[in-house]
Amino acid sequence: MERPTTKPIGHHYLELDTPALLVNSKLLKSNIENAKSYLKDTSCKLIPNVGTHGAAGIARYQTDFDHETPIFVDTLQQAHSFANNGFKNIIIESPPVGTGKVESLHRLVNTAHVTISISNLAHLNLLKHFSSENLSVLFRIPNKSDSVGIRTHQTLLELVKLLEEHFEINWKGLITVSKGSDSLEGSFKEILSAKSFLQSHFFTSNELLINTSNQSLTKAHANLPSEITGLISGNYPFEINGYFPVCSVVSTVMSTPEPGRAYIDCGQKAISIDRGVPSVVNYRNAVVEKMSAEHGYLVFDTAEMNLKIGDKILLRPANYSDTFNLYDFINLIKNDRLESVIQTTARGTFK
Repeated sequence: MERPTTKPIGHHYLELDTPALLVNSKLLKSNIENAKSYLKDTSCKLIPNVGTHGAAGIARYQTDFDHETPIFVDTLQQAHSFANNGFKNIIIESPPVGTGKVESLHRLVNTAHVTISISNLAHLNLLKHFSSENLSVLFRIPNKSDSVGIRTHQTLLELVKLLEEHFEINWKGLITVSKGSDSLEGSFKEILSAKSFLQSHFFTSNELLINTSNQSLTKAHANLPSEITGLISGNYPFEINGYFPVCSVVSTVMSTPEPGRAYIDCGQKAISIDRGVPSVVNYRNAVVEKMSAEHGYLVFDTAEMNLKIGDKILLRPANYSDTFNLYDFINLIKNDRLESVIQTTARGTFK
């Protein structure tokens, strides 16, 4: 995809060079504030998975510009990116497997407090040469929706004892990943069972975290047990808020080769279809039929509507994280005008 031409602040979003990634800043901030209100009367903190968007500018809104507030990322490279942008309290899902990643983690703990999720003895042994107050560990508990983790309570107990007796890093608690709203109750049950078992052997898990990054936050928090201390969520800033989505890609009709069909300048290089095709926001009777690398193919009922060359099409991604990673920058829109442009600072940080 050709690099889009930037436009001056104040430009109408429909006049931006297309395809362009848009985020409605007013709805974004509203979603962030609403999410915080869900948990304000509980002892559970909301931990943003900032790897979903990879943008330090959005992460600052999520943390109220407090760089000591914990954030969650998927990879070590993402952690470095956010640490370089001033964030000081970072939880990483992926353990540092391999010599290069262990060395990278040594550098990271010099600039931020890091918490690593680990699933077995081999992961723990990777950390045996660390002696840092800036490094903590969460043991990962499996459930029916996520098989990764320490499979038996006895193995978990042995790992906790090993860490406490022979390692100079902190044991923070337990974490589990719920990969679907129908698996939430089972995830709660598994992590609480692990906590109770450790407690019966005089080990207290101070943190109990649930990672629900790909689920609706409203569903995730509805039946949250009081013992859960942290809810990790990734999509909540972008959940639909009113008629227009918080996040969308604007594209342009390039051709109308026959009635009921239009080609747009947005393909898989500009919006991910790995987890489904996008939906059309501003023409409800139009549907994305398929996408090539650089073009999208719309079909519609000519009895209901018509499209012509130059018309603008707003697309809502099927998956936000995959789409953010296709862009170097994000256009923040307020009152239909370009408010600011922020970088996708962690783009491409997969390792």
